Amino acid sequence: MARRYHLSPLPPPGQVELPVELTRHLRSVRARPGDRFRVFDGAGLEADAELLEAGRGPALAMLGAAASVRREPTRRVELACALPKGGRADWLFEHATEIGVAAFHPLRTARSARAEARSGSMQRWERIVRAAAGQCDRSHLPTIHPERDLAAFLAAADLPGSRWLAAPGSDQVLEPSPESAVLLIGPEGGLTADEVVAASRSGFQAVSLGPLTLRAETAALVGAARLLG
Repeated sequence: MARRYHLSPLPPPGQVELPVELTRHLRSVRARPGDRFRVFDGAGLEADAELLEAGRGPALAMLGAAASVRREPTRRVELACALPKGGRADWLFEHATEIGVAAFHPLRTARSARAEARSGSMQRWERIVRAAAGQCDRSHLPTIHPERDLAAFLAAADLPGSRWLAAPGSDQVLEPSPESAVLLIGPEGGLTADEVVAASRSGFQAVSLGPLTLRAETAALVGAARLLG
């Protein structure tokens, strides 16, 4: 079984009843009384735990005292991306969390893939991010902003000052950022000319991710990894 699970807020030390989602997961991996694991709140606290009971009712565990930890990249990188369809978007959230992306900005653009039914998407992405953060021992969960139009994203007042736009053919190559940065990735068909102009007016500089044509989720991961160094 995995050894680290998200639990927020962390209860005080002692016997606790675990939430339904975690109880179901522990049953699915056939956890047994006496199994030890860790729980983390996604905001820098984690604690040791021992499973006491995982029968038909809620699972019970004995929690130790919470400790403050920080296992995050030294550089803060945010990803703004026109999401691909279905499983490819899920893949992006999972693997970008694993490499250390600090925040996600899901976007709608003129050439975005035709939107699927979005009911439950945010909840699914949050589950994916929680599981990925537990798997790779992150101390803090990435922020997932609500999906919004590109214009609304560009108008946001709290974007990092270092702003990059993935643009095939650009003469400037993306390199590790010395500060907090945000990387904008367009859809498979690319941003329209008007959208590129709008991004440029909002301080985004065009950069190349290399000579090959990449899918949106691949470009997002490659670009974020370069910024993280």
